[in-house]
Amino acid sequence: RGVPAAQPPQSRSELMSSNAIETPPLAAQLESLSALIRRTEPFCQRISAVGMYIFMGLVILTFADVLLRYVIGSPISGSIEITEMLMSVVLFSSVAYTYWRRGHVSMDIVTGKLSELNKNRLGAITTVWSLAVVFFCITCMGKYAMTTTDTTSVWNMSYKPFIWFAVFGCVLLFLAMLSHLLDQLAAIIRGGGMGSAFLMLGIGLLGVALSVWVAVERLPGISAPAQGVIGMVYMFTMFFLGMPVAFALMGTSLVFIASLRGLTAALNLFGTAWFSTCSSYTWAPLMFFLLMGFLCFYSRFGEDLYRTARNWCGHFRGGLAIASVCACTALGAVVGDALVGCIAMMTIALPEMRRHGYDDKLAIGTLACSGGIGSLIPPSSNFIIYGVLAEQSIADLFIAGVFPGLVCMACFIVVIMIMVWRNPELAPALPRVPMHERLVSLKTGLPIIIIFIVVIGGIYAGMFTATEGGGIGAFTTVFLALVMGRLSWSIVTSGLNDTGKTISMAFTVLGGAGVFSYFMTMSKIPMILAGVIASMNMPPMAVMFAIIVCMSLLGCFIPAIPLMLICVPIFLPLAALFGWNLIWFGVIINILVTMAGMTPPFGVSLFVAKELADVPLSLVYRSSIPFVLAFFLCLGFCIAFEPLSTWLPAMMR
Repeated sequence: RGVPAAQPPQSRSELMSSNAIETPPLAAQLESLSALIRRTEPFCQRISAVGMYIFMGLVILTFADVLLRYVIGSPISGSIEITEMLMSVVLFSSVAYTYWRRGHVSMDIVTGKLSELNKNRLGAITTVWSLAVVFFCITCMGKYAMTTTDTTSVWNMSYKPFIWFAVFGCVLLFLAMLSHLLDQLAAIIRGGGMGSAFLMLGIGLLGVALSVWVAVERLPGISAPAQGVIGMVYMFTMFFLGMPVAFALMGTSLVFIASLRGLTAALNLFGTAWFSTCSSYTWAPLMFFLLMGFLCFYSRFGEDLYRTARNWCGHFRGGLAIASVCACTALGAVVGDALVGCIAMMTIALPEMRRHGYDDKLAIGTLACSGGIGSLIPPSSNFIIYGVLAEQSIADLFIAGVFPGLVCMACFIVVIMIMVWRNPELAPALPRVPMHERLVSLKTGLPIIIIFIVVIGGIYAGMFTATEGGGIGAFTTVFLALVMGRLSWSIVTSGLNDTGKTISMAFTVLGGAGVFSYFMTMSKIPMILAGVIASMNMPPMAVMFAIIVCMSLLGCFIPAIPLMLICVPIFLPLAALFGWNLIWFGVIINILVTMAGMTPPFGVSLFVAKELADVPLSLVYRSSIPFVLAFFLCLGFCIAFEPLSTWLPAMMR
């Protein structure tokens, strides 16, 4: 999931920019206080680095655990609980530094249209709300740390020090947010005066006060489903105003769970949910596979794949675009994340395509969208999330994505061929590469093949679990990169930094979504929705069409991970009601949430492509449309031919 905000909050230098000739005294004081708090940023960076090296230790622990299990028949005692406790350290060591880097995902549906001054005004309001959420996280988690007597079952480790470390990480996060708020207020004073700044601060505090009132008064006379609808409207409003998605989920859940079940119950749940999510062994494969993907990217394995595909396909008209699609599909066998695939291909292939005269409309559309194919090819972070939410086998979901991924690749190639057939000027043909060079280039794809065989083969051979497979895959990637001379200290550091940022973003959203799922259950909306549809006697495909339309529309505005975390708990009861195969349904959901990153106007991959290609956003939008249609074509095949998703998992059992 290194998923940044579509347009991140302004940097400090941008916030300080002003047409004012002299700095107002209050603005100067706020900036001085912000600068004082900013001194914690290097410390946050060091803490994050320590956490990521601990994560590398978890990779080694997982490899050693599997190795000892087969060599001496005795795995490391308590390795699972050690992993769980240190997972919390990995997350909370990076959560503050991720905020300093503006890495927590948010949406700029409103802010993207505003002037700098108005962005700061609205940003100050949403930052106040985010600060309130983090404050409640600190107090509730601190209470949990003081009262808990829980210990692990094997090593008898107390949870207390790990929870206190989580509190410490949240305090650092609070300071980073406070510094950002002070900079925003200073910029408002420069551009609009003190009255404007105090007004924005007052509106923010008023929003917090109203939310507390709803939580305490419990909205008497309003049914649970009605409160569920109000809560969803409240949440989407926070999204659209630019509040970070994770904190909007947390804040909504806290307010409306308190309204439904009482403030004490809500605070107790709020204090444990985020820590419990990030210290759950169930989510460990997501961490491990994200690390594996970034290590493959920084080890230049993607370059090898692209070079091989270019040698075999480049002489066709549109061959470099086809080669990029094939390389992205192969890279998905180790990356498993659409955004990483997009970044890799944009960095590797775009200069080559431009050098050979490819039109940006074809090149950028291909590279911005083909990374999504990797979300279907195992291993896939989307399948991991769905597997946990739907309580389905992650291994079965992995293998279920193979044929749909190949179908998606074929759909992309067909779209490219049609585009260059209609307009040959989009992509000139290149000279044919001699056969012996093509054959020699095949060996450069061996590292990816080896990693894929080790991970997926080991999982299906029963040698290790899907969770252990992520750790084994990351270890194998490091080993191969070392053997090939592709790994240096700077490469490892860059890979770990990006992994830490992405893990922190993803698991903060997961923590918020975990609490939100409790709210959805309490509101009874999923069960009522399923009951209403059952009473209407709608054909199953009509319901499927409604789900596709709903998620496609939401995907235009909401990033992939939040979209899945919000929609799966709602639509899963419908799938069970109609007796749909949940593995097949998971493939459908995966395609839909993958499209969320590629659909205008707020697809994250499109914004990344714009920045890397340095082109107008309107061009990126136009270039993505044919490939979004290719995703819909793939979706149609997977719905019409269910065995595409279910036959291979059945054969592998």
